[in-house]
Amino acid sequence: MGFMKRVRNILRYGVGDQARARKRADKRAGKAQRFESERWARDGDFARRRYDSYDEYIQHQASKLAGVADRLRETETRDFDQFLERFSACRPLAEMRSVLCLGARLGTEVRALHRLGHFAVGIDVNPGDENPYVLPGDFHGLVFPDGSVDAVFTNALDHVFDLERMIGETKRVLRPGGILLAEFELGFGEGHVPGDFEATHWKNADVLMEQIRQIGGFTVEEIVDLGNTRRGQRRQVVFRRPS
Repeated sequence: MGFMKRVRNILRYGVGDQARARKRADKRAGKAQRFESERWARDGDFARRRYDSYDEYIQHQASKLAGVADRLRETETRDFDQFLERFSACRPLAEMRSVLCLGARLGTEVRALHRLGHFAVGIDVNPGDENPYVLPGDFHGLVFPDGSVDAVFTNALDHVFDLERMIGETKRVLRPGGILLAEFELGFGEGHVPGDFEATHWKNADVLMEQIRQIGGFTVEEIVDLGNTRRGQRRQVVFRRPS
């Protein structure tokens, strides 16, 4: 955060725990107002951000990195440790050798997988300059061959333009018996409000989980409540492609 922005926040909210609580409440109220605006279209149990074209969607998602890169670097050590802890505890992941990470940004999750001995690479529509862990790529159209990876990891389902297309691509590149390890927030019906860059949201976590299972023809192998993370209540689910 820049110096002037810090000063403005202090003048507006003050300092200390109460100030942080006021800032979070203000931010949440703003997000809720934007979610109820015309930018989002409700379709049953799902909500989708309105884009005039797919190119507009890609440009919008690619623009996010500039605003979050500094924060991601500030929290990189903590994020790495949390990925390492969660990946280490995931029994089905331990059986997998190669992992493709979708929407990986700077690649902190890729580094954690390397530490655990996996062959891993990430893709993102904007991985930044000289990122050795993440390749430029769109998870709606993966360049990798059919059945070429043991596992796919993503925590970017809320940035998907077309869930059916993205899950279809995930299934295609997974080998028979491979897994999709997905982490995602609870839904708008459970109190979670999407921010400025989310493209898809769901009423509740069970709705999203069932939709993924049906699209991919997966079995649900493991469900873990990750508790209250920096982004809110999250769930980790292992989906397995049948052999």
